Amino acid sequence: MSEIDDELEEIKKLIGDVVAESDDTLKNPAEGNEDPPVDADISSPFPESPLDVKDTVLPDLMHTKQGSGQPVVRKQQGLTQSELTQSSQGSNLPAVRRPPGKVQPGQGSNLPAVRKPPGQPQPGLPQSGQGSNLPAVRRLQDQPQAKQGAGLPAVRQRPSPPQPGQKPGVPASPQSRISSSPRERPELPGETGKPGQIRSYDISASGKLTRHTEKEPELDTGSAKFKMNFDFDEAYKDVPEDRPLRLRREKRTGCIGGILYGAFVICISLVLASVIWMAAVDVLGFGSVDEEVPVTVPRGFTTEDITELLYNAGLIRYKFLFNIYAGFSHAEDKISAGSYILNKNYDYRALVQGMTARAGIRVEKTVTIPEGYTLAQIFSLLEDNQICSAAELWRSATSHNFDYHFLAKGTLGNRLRLEGFLFPETYNFYVDSTPEQAINRFLREFDRRFGEDFVERAETMGYSVREIINVAAMIEREAGSDEERPRIAAVIYNRLNNPHEFPRLEIDATIRYAISGTDIPFSTELEHPYNTYIHEGLPPGPIANPGMESIRAALYPETTNEYFYALNREGTHNFFRTASEHRRFVESDEYGGRP
Repeated sequence: MSEIDDELEEIKKLIGDVVAESDDTLKNPAEGNEDPPVDADISSPFPESPLDVKDTVLPDLMHTKQGSGQPVVRKQQGLTQSELTQSSQGSNLPAVRRPPGKVQPGQGSNLPAVRKPPGQPQPGLPQSGQGSNLPAVRRLQDQPQAKQGAGLPAVRQRPSPPQPGQKPGVPASPQSRISSSPRERPELPGETGKPGQIRSYDISASGKLTRHTEKEPELDTGSAKFKMNFDFDEAYKDVPEDRPLRLRREKRTGCIGGILYGAFVICISLVLASVIWMAAVDVLGFGSVDEEVPVTVPRGFTTEDITELLYNAGLIRYKFLFNIYAGFSHAEDKISAGSYILNKNYDYRALVQGMTARAGIRVEKTVTIPEGYTLAQIFSLLEDNQICSAAELWRSATSHNFDYHFLAKGTLGNRLRLEGFLFPETYNFYVDSTPEQAINRFLREFDRRFGEDFVERAETMGYSVREIINVAAMIEREAGSDEERPRIAAVIYNRLNNPHEFPRLEIDATIRYAISGTDIPFSTELEHPYNTYIHEGLPPGPIANPGMESIRAALYPETTNEYFYALNREGTHNFFRTASEHRRFVESDEYGGRP
């Protein structure tokens, strides 16, 4: 009997422990809509329970969530242990009564058989049908395990919290309530539920059962504004379903990898620094030698032409860099055609400025124009010295309107209209000058030399500037020395002033001018406007570009009565007053003219 008493005492402690744990885990049911009461005449909240509750108050309610199946039994608040138990055989065990027909086979005592609710057997407790006549008792889930060596579960009694509306120290009413709990229990007969609902039952003193249905409290998921915008299926679509996700281990290069990486960075930095330095040396002209180099920019050039020119002259090293700079600085709009003196220590900016008309150092050449040169001879000389091409000079001389008072407007378009006005002198020309620049140099010099006093002298003589230059050109081509220039001028004016006796000038130099540049032999019978043997008066225009001595002789001739002159063997002329004197000299051995 003592072993049985001990087992029953342990059962009692277990029931008390279950009641205490239920008080901690259960909360008051939430307020909600209740179903209409359902009355049922029952004798126990546990179906088919062998415990006799006739003389005792039920030890609180038992409830669960829908579908859980774990019963929870808790002690009614306010009831003392003596109220829950009756003395039996001198012990504190509750009085129990075995219902008829429920005696377990093989039992040799009057102890009732306790029916175990559905669930898993608990460690430390004897199970029904396992060699013991004690009823099988199922320990509530999450209860502490049995103490080591005792064979009994560890039980801790906790006070029950007061029920709503109950005053401290006042026993609860006999009415018991069965409510929901998160723990599972088997459903009562006829009990049905819906997801999200909690059901509870009240047992009145008369034994009637009243059912209540309440809405399950919603889980607080945080702010209503919280939204999750993440597609797990899309993010993990490439992950095989049969293989779990594994975190990748961070790859580490180690010490050697770090050294190699540092060496690689250093090498790249050195290469970049070298490239930048080489580019800076070329762009900024660092370290270049001080050496002047002449370059000639052609007309109609392009940026590529300039780049190639500078590269071939050794002034730049990298064509692509200069092309970039030229495009950025609009160098093509600044550079002018011509020849310039550049230096190898120039930077890109100085190179471009050195090829401009204003800031550039132009290559100059000194050209001396002899007295008596014709337009054709002067233009050819300029072309030989790379000043300008002869074709461009002829085109400009014919069609360009040079604004000078001594140039008649009606002569524009005449190829020989500038003959006689390109004053012979020594000039410094820029290489690759424009034809207008070159011709203007001659015309400005003539305008400066043939001043206002010469203009007034020509008007006093009754001749225009062009006619004076026409006479001076013939003097220039005929004279053998400066001393005879005024005498030759006197012969010309004497003939012009006596047209009835001497209508034609009969000067050989005009015929030679007409046949210059051709294979036509000299002949006084040549039909040409410049042949003064057959045409009266002055020729159509000057036959050369006279110097200052010839111009001065044309303005200030000697006063004589001579009408003829002839070349002697010394290269000078002999002068005569009559035709018979002139004829005898030409037929003599002293004549030095044409054979």
